[in-house]
Amino acid sequence: MLNPAILTDAIVTTLQTIPYLVAAMNGDGDNIYAYHYFAGSEHRLAEAIAKMTAPSIMVYWEGTQGGNFSGYEIFKHRFSVVIRAANQANAETPISYEGIWQLVANGHVNGTSLNIRQINITPDVDPMETPSVAHMVDGEETDYFVGSFVLPEIGDTA
Repeated sequence: MLNPAILTDAIVTTLQTIPYLVAAMNGDGDNIYAYHYFAGSEHRLAEAIAKMTAPSIMVYWEGTQGGNFSGYEIFKHRFSVVIRAANQANAETPISYEGIWQLVANGHVNGTSLNIRQINITPDVDPMETPSVAHMVDGEETDYFVGSFVLPEIGDTA
């Protein structure tokens, strides 16, 4: 089984290569980042989501499930992408949450004509399964969105 932290970082790196997505993050690729689990109450996922500044995108691993066990896809890794958009009230070219999600799921990566759904994030995983997105509201009644997808691992890498 692959280390999910490595896959999380690979997803972040791939998202950072989508020019229009980086532009939507005020031109700063560092506004697209990973969350990694560490023991300690000062590093909880819910707190990390609450402290996200806008605009930003945070990628985190949700868990791993068994694949089809044919020897080809032993494990499937689930990831989420939390999206907080910048205030668009005075934006020169406003972009909606839907527009940001379209860039995450359909934006061309690495200067190619391929999107993140069509590439292998690492050589050890197949292209992601069809992603989904959902609207969320935080404790301050601020909108944000969470996209999710699955990366099927190729073969038994143990």
